[in-house]
Amino acid sequence: MNEQARLRDLAGKYAGYATSASMQQRREKWRLHNRMAEHTCPFHIEDNGSYLHDLMPPLQCTSPLGRELEFRLLYALVSYETIDDDRVIPERFVVDWVTPQGSYCDELRITHADDGHGGTLGFESSKPIQDIDADFHKLTKRVMTLDRPATQARAELAETAFAGLLPVVVGRPGSTYSEGVANKAVMLMGMQELFLQMITNPAAVHRLLTFFAEENLARGDWEEAQGLLTLNNDGNQGYCSGSSQISDEIPGRPLAAGAKVLSTDRYGYLEAQEATGLSPDMFGEFLMPHFRKLAAKFRLFKFGCCEPVHTLMSHLQTLPSLRKVSVTPWCDQKALAAVCRKDIIWSRKPVPLKLCGTTFDPVIFRAHLQETLDLGQGFFVEFVFRDTNLLTGAMVQRLQEACDIVRAVTGHPEGRK
Repeated sequence: MNEQARLRDLAGKYAGYATSASMQQRREKWRLHNRMAEHTCPFHIEDNGSYLHDLMPPLQCTSPLGRELEFRLLYALVSYETIDDDRVIPERFVVDWVTPQGSYCDELRITHADDGHGGTLGFESSKPIQDIDADFHKLTKRVMTLDRPATQARAELAETAFAGLLPVVVGRPGSTYSEGVANKAVMLMGMQELFLQMITNPAAVHRLLTFFAEENLARGDWEEAQGLLTLNNDGNQGYCSGSSQISDEIPGRPLAAGAKVLSTDRYGYLEAQEATGLSPDMFGEFLMPHFRKLAAKFRLFKFGCCEPVHTLMSHLQTLPSLRKVSVTPWCDQKALAAVCRKDIIWSRKPVPLKLCGTTFDPVIFRAHLQETLDLGQGFFVEFVFRDTNLLTGAMVQRLQEACDIVRAVTGHPEGRK
């Protein structure tokens, strides 16, 4: 089978799944949940381990672009065929713009380490900034460039594969407005030094965080001005920290065919997982001024990755258009229920080892999910399984059982393939 035939074969399966009855049920399940119209409790299991790597067949394409597209198709196909969650395969195929950019610090180096399970998630940065004032000259404002030929080559390959099956569009579903501000500061200094300088030299830390926030704003404005953005409410948004943003509240205004999509027409995402050790007051002082500006760029947005949000809600609930918060294993769900508004969705991330530990206990797994449903009674809850670094291809049957349990405990079997 030649490369085009291989891609066409996979694209036909992809299109079939994307337009299937079960996929329509999943879209409706997320739509009702995301607009807070019905408690449908959708869920998604993300593979952060070797699960899909173990199960995916070898790539057959030989060209770099062909292999990129083949991998993307296979990733979606194998996910759908082996994990019966509510992940959505969109009814259009989005090719992102190719926009190269440099580093914000040429001296920054990242060294990865073997995690003992075949991955390299562990890392250490070179921490090139220790004294913010003395080292500030090391920072560089990144400038994006638009590589139209490289983008067009990717689009033409996808258009050939999907001709007559699914529409292919070129557009950016993500946004540099969403890039982590605290993350970059920690990469440059380390968390301990950053926190110490919040006390010893707060003006310098404000200067550093403002630099990154303004860089986000400038690059996000450039993306919008260049007309790169596409709507991201159909499953093409790249999953905000594991969640799906299927929504009929996007764009929120009449949008004629061919009209420029604005950031305020779309779903966004913000996080500050590196700020986990900050008090609510320090979070408010150092990060909230930037989040207020960034949140205003989105019609709706989700906040959070790994940081517990129960102590931050007094600040977060002042942000315009906040629709979801990440409820991690470190979040006190009882405390969150006492302070969180009911118009904010809980994107609950269960303890990963309940699913992918050395053993799997269905009774304990079910009780863990039920605890969230009990403590979050009256809230709109979705389950997002992330940090599943110990998932392997030997756990197919376990994942099937887990999916059956989630559908049973939530009372929403719709979307089953």
